[in-house]
Amino acid sequence: MHTLKKFTENIGWLILGTIISNLISLSITIFLIRKLPVNDFGIYSLFFGSLSVFAMFSINGILISLTRFSPELIQKKYYSFHKSIIVKLFLISLFVTFVFVILIFLYKDAIGTILNIPNFSIYYSIFIINIFIYLEYTVSQNILIPLFEQKFLSIINVVGIIVRGILYWILFSHISINLIFIIEALGMGISTVPSLFYAYGKLLKLANNSDIITPRTEKKAYKRRIYRFALLSTASEMGEGGFSQISDYYFVSAFLGPFAMGLYAFPYKIINSIFSWIPVGRINELMRPYFINKYYEKNEDNSYLNEMFNFLVKFFILLYGIIIAGILSYQNIINIYVFKSKYIETQLLLTVILIFVLIRAFTFSIYMIIELKEKIQHSLFAQFFAIFNVFAVIFVLRYTGWGLIGVACATGLSSFLRNLYMYIVMRRYTKVNLLFTNFINTISIIALVGLIMFVSSLTPNLLLKIFLPLVTGLITFPLFYKMIKPFSASEEIILSNIINKFSPKLNLISKVFGFNQT
Repeated sequence: MHTLKKFTENIGWLILGTIISNLISLSITIFLIRKLPVNDFGIYSLFFGSLSVFAMFSINGILISLTRFSPELIQKKYYSFHKSIIVKLFLISLFVTFVFVILIFLYKDAIGTILNIPNFSIYYSIFIINIFIYLEYTVSQNILIPLFEQKFLSIINVVGIIVRGILYWILFSHISINLIFIIEALGMGISTVPSLFYAYGKLLKLANNSDIITPRTEKKAYKRRIYRFALLSTASEMGEGGFSQISDYYFVSAFLGPFAMGLYAFPYKIINSIFSWIPVGRINELMRPYFINKYYEKNEDNSYLNEMFNFLVKFFILLYGIIIAGILSYQNIINIYVFKSKYIETQLLLTVILIFVLIRAFTFSIYMIIELKEKIQHSLFAQFFAIFNVFAVIFVLRYTGWGLIGVACATGLSSFLRNLYMYIVMRRYTKVNLLFTNFINTISIIALVGLIMFVSSLTPNLLLKIFLPLVTGLITFPLFYKMIKPFSASEEIILSNIINKFSPKLNLISKVFGFNQT
């Protein structure tokens, strides 16, 4: 099956699974934020946010290696070698996770004292099962995504989220932080165990049905490249926490306490809940193997990398930008009517964070090319900016009165500087350049649409507050797109083909935006 057809068919399952899962997840999120005191919500956010920190130290480097090399090995049909290398990387990740969890367990009392969290040792003892389940769940997902098994993943993830929703509904009146840990572990476990068995079975079947043997010299070279890539990626990922809100949680809790941490966590929870309806990360995960395959089909042509980079940057800016415009337009309604003004003081904080969220549009594209060229060591060098961020956050909290706004600005600035450095590295090795005319055109569309949506949300009438920003956004977005035209004719053809492959019924989108289809 052609990779574009696989890609677009899996987007269908991705969207279906996302809609069903998010209907339940959104209800759970609203329930938890309304039910938990701000202090408890801060503790809840710190623990579940820390899952990504455990991943950084244990499996993320391995996952980056799988993402980078799986499409290449699959393209060459080296299925047996592909299976063996994944099994070895999986066992390594399991061992590293075990060591890391035990180390934290031994010092849990001291960590709880530093973070100003009473009963930290009890929370962590229960939370350990969540760590293992989450990490193995993530590994199984990343094995199956390059195999285009989104149908299975969507079904099994929906089953897990339904179990999770039922448990919250049954235990509604008894909710506590420890009970939340247990419910989340059971819900994710329902998805994790079948995914692991299915992933191994799929790899085994491909290996047994393939008669292509990887040449000994090539196998040796691949092992050297993959292990080096995994090691450098792991070292790089160890500094990633310095760029995220998770590291901020620890410092905010240590300096200001769990209440302030709850306030700081709220905007991120809102952003993640809304972005989960538009699974940008998952779309990127599906795009990566497609574009990597096409890159090798074109004999590793650097001009294709330039086209791919500019296309993806504009695509993600438009995607992120329109979502951000919507969040800013509706944040007042969300705070007052959904959460009863409990977190109303975080509105400016949300705006600051959203400005820096747009940087992610560049991160996806830059890192895809850096990984393709196997220059991952520069990602390690870029961790200097994580160190900068740690000191900047500590400085803000200890020596200034800027508070949570200052923390968000410090983290956003470090992320911007890191991306700027990686962009310079990318240009050096590939000659890929951002076409600033197209970039400015894309930003202009988002700025104009966002301004109109925000102004329309200022009406005092509640009904108009709900519908007017949405209506003005739906009208002005395609209108400004047609006027400014950020995509070239060839890029519009790619977009149109993806839409048509996904579903001919969605051809209306191409017509509304006036995509070139010839």
